[in-house]
Amino acid sequence: MPARNKIDTQAAAHLPQPSDKEGGSTRDSILRRALELINTRGLVDFRIDTLATSLGLSPGNITYHFSRKEDICVALWEEYLDEFDKIVCSLTTLLDLKQFYLLNRIGIRLSYQYRGVAAFRNSDIGAMRRDAAAGRVNEEKHIAISRRIMELLDRNGYLNEQATDAIRNGTHTYHYTVLRWGIPWAFQNYAPEEVETKLDYLALLSIHAFYPILSEKGRKEFAEILDKVSSNDLTGSEAV
Repeated sequence: MPARNKIDTQAAAHLPQPSDKEGGSTRDSILRRALELINTRGLVDFRIDTLATSLGLSPGNITYHFSRKEDICVALWEEYLDEFDKIVCSLTTLLDLKQFYLLNRIGIRLSYQYRGVAAFRNSDIGAMRRDAAAGRVNEEKHIAISRRIMELLDRNGYLNEQATDAIRNGTHTYHYTVLRWGIPWAFQNYAPEEVETKLDYLALLSIHAFYPILSEKGRKEFAEILDKVSSNDLTGSEAV
């Protein structure tokens, strides 16, 4: 994942703070509406003047907080990373394959919630080159998480004892790749209005990486998850 960046607003510090007519901060309102527009149009076609008009503000109200649209993207990316960190904190309660699937399901849905920003930060050459070092740190963090998952699943009898370290390392990479590129892949393969309905399937694809090294117990539970995803019955009625 790319780095966390700091937004410099000192150049506008002498300006009066705009107020939000509907309560809360103008900055938060800007970010919420910007996310909606970026998710719909992408960052390339996202414009500050369009954002300002949609909020009933002047462009100056926007640039007081964010001098460029890229700074808005950075702020939203920070939010995404913070939310991702909260998901990671739940790993200590991981007990079985179903919980692992649900963890991936939350992660995929978070990526969809920030889809416009995540697609840009994960695919723009300039952003990836600028953040290469921090990106490697974040990838190493993901690998560490994946190894922790391996330990917990192995401890509870879900992994095949014959799986070598090389195979397990390849599984880490496969799992990470599906999680990182799942949403862009979905937009290439489905109509935009269909992608949200495919999120549970994308989460299933991410744990499919583990299938070759699952024990008989693990494959049985994987089949149960597959049945629930296929029948749209994750909660006993309909998938949330």
